Amino acid sequence: MTLSENHSTTVQVNGKEYIYFGGTNYLGLAHRPELMKAAQAAFERYGFSTGASRLTSGENDLMLELEKELAQFAGADGAVVLPAGFLSNQAVVEAIDAKVDIWIVQSHRHGSIMSALAHSNKPRLVHEESAPGKSLREQYSLPAHFTLAVFAEPITPLVGELADLKALCGGLKSSDYLIVDEAHSFGVLGENGKGAREQFNLQELDNHLIRTGTFSKALGSYGGFVLAANEVILQIKQNSTCLRASTSLPAPVCAAALEALRLMQKDRGETIDKLKKNIKMLNEALCDLGLENHGNNCVPIYYLENSQAVARLRDALPSAGIFVPSITSYFAGFCEIGLRWTIQSGHSHNQLQSLIDQIAIHAGKQKSSSF
Repeated sequence: MTLSENHSTTVQVNGKEYIYFGGTNYLGLAHRPELMKAAQAAFERYGFSTGASRLTSGENDLMLELEKELAQFAGADGAVVLPAGFLSNQAVVEAIDAKVDIWIVQSHRHGSIMSALAHSNKPRLVHEESAPGKSLREQYSLPAHFTLAVFAEPITPLVGELADLKALCGGLKSSDYLIVDEAHSFGVLGENGKGAREQFNLQELDNHLIRTGTFSKALGSYGGFVLAANEVILQIKQNSTCLRASTSLPAPVCAAALEALRLMQKDRGETIDKLKKNIKMLNEALCDLGLENHGNNCVPIYYLENSQAVARLRDALPSAGIFVPSITSYFAGFCEIGLRWTIQSGHSHNQLQSLIDQIAIHAGKQKSSSF
């Protein structure tokens, strides 16, 4: 189905309005009037496209302001923004590949990670599960002198599972790199929405911690970013072709992302805190239904699979006025029947209850209780 209108928690499809449990607008910022106003002011001042790469004349003061405030908020030495979130991992690979001996990736990793690693000739190791008490070097008998670069996703986008980053990064040396793909965790994890570094207390790893992400999810805008030590940021600016040779992020998009970053902090009661409240409410209702495989208590992604009850639920939702996107190909090779939905800070009590009522009827193991 193709959307003809999108109003964050509701969408219109073929002339009919549905409650929307899709997308990644977790904090509801994509439709805030403050972003529209900021983008319009930048449009009038700069036009839409920069028409140039950062290597020539595509850099502007809004872009530099966004990088500065982003780094300050996230607790990083520096930041660099890119034309798309998909490019953020590629920029990192292009920047540090010469220093890396082996790349290590999780088994269920986002396509942007594998696409990025296509730009490297170094060997790749697929990591399935950490062995208790063993570092990655010990688990895979890697030479002590090797420089490791480990890609990790705090939230698995497929099923919404929370990774054990502490176990994954245990035993890393100061010369190694931990690249954390924060696409789904920035603005979501941590008490203040600062992501995996705050959620997992990774501050002691700052000298080799690199965080990649996108403005197109919790921050409701567009573009990619990398947060890292100044040395790594400089290497990206010097060595990354996807940064240096692409048209830079348009000024109106920079303005919207900057406003979203400020709004997330200023209005956290309706953004970060409301999302956490909605996650808690939905988790409690799902537990009441006897459904354990429903995601973690801090993740806005929910997942059910491989049962006729899930198939019935999937087929019943449109008639109940609920739109959960059909993403069959996303689950190819993972399960036969999958249902994955997301929630936002903007979802109301009644909207969440409508979803719970349908789950109770078609997939619940016992009667639902109201929130």
